Amino acid sequence: MKTAKAAAIHDLSGIGRCSLTAAIPILSVMGIQVCPLPTAVLSNQTGFAQYDIADLTDHMERFGECWAPWYGQFDAIYTGFLSNPRQAEITRGLVEKLRGEETLVMVDPILGDHGVRYPIFDDTMCEKVRELAFSADVITPNLTEACLLANEPAETAQNLQTRAELIQLASYLASKGPGTVVITGIRDEDMVANLAYCKEDSRCFWEANKRIGFSYSGTGDVLASILCGGLVQGLPLGQTLREACRFIGMALEETAKAGTDPREGILFEPFLAELVELL
Repeated sequence: MKTAKAAAIHDLSGIGRCSLTAAIPILSVMGIQVCPLPTAVLSNQTGFAQYDIADLTDHMERFGECWAPWYGQFDAIYTGFLSNPRQAEITRGLVEKLRGEETLVMVDPILGDHGVRYPIFDDTMCEKVRELAFSADVITPNLTEACLLANEPAETAQNLQTRAELIQLASYLASKGPGTVVITGIRDEDMVANLAYCKEDSRCFWEANKRIGFSYSGTGDVLASILCGGLVQGLPLGQTLREACRFIGMALEETAKAGTDPREGILFEPFLAELVELL
């Protein structure tokens, strides 16, 4: 039996359940071999007051060259945090080398949140990430990032209120290339919702979790990783989104009970077996 293989182009944070420390266990338990190509290594994720970072921009192309024997053999390519425009350019080139005819390319375009563009990113970075995202099959921006991809100010995210407006935004992004657009982290009264839009037949799926106290780091990475795993394994988009939100809901409840630091992310480890049941 062939094991699916995913190239994961993300950063690695020692503390904080995000990026590779979310993608590797989730995809692995879903039966997918994860091949990480790190963009940076951090002592802890950047939500903490102090952290150290080793930027790997100068290594990424050389890493990719070493992967030449596996060009075209990946079932998925899944990209996340990129620290500068050069990394976005390198990643786009790597995607083209690594993808095969049936490869699923998923881009999680990390640019901002809560109506604010992250201060380390400028207009050039937004443009480079936009180019990468529009070359993908699936993109998973949060609402702020969806606005930035649409070349709208980040604060536009605070003004989008209706599902019709959100569907229009997702449809616009899909028209630029991706077949599937999943907009995450939508505030809906006491819920946090996610909208999935499929360009092929204009179907939409809406799934939400009850907001519990804090904004937990890395929740979007958990959602995107489950989506990647489910789609690679042939699960329908709507079912995968629904099960991802159910999984996150269980982890959120456990995290709230434990009272752990929100910057350390959600306690998803006790529920990984739930993902095995999906397959």
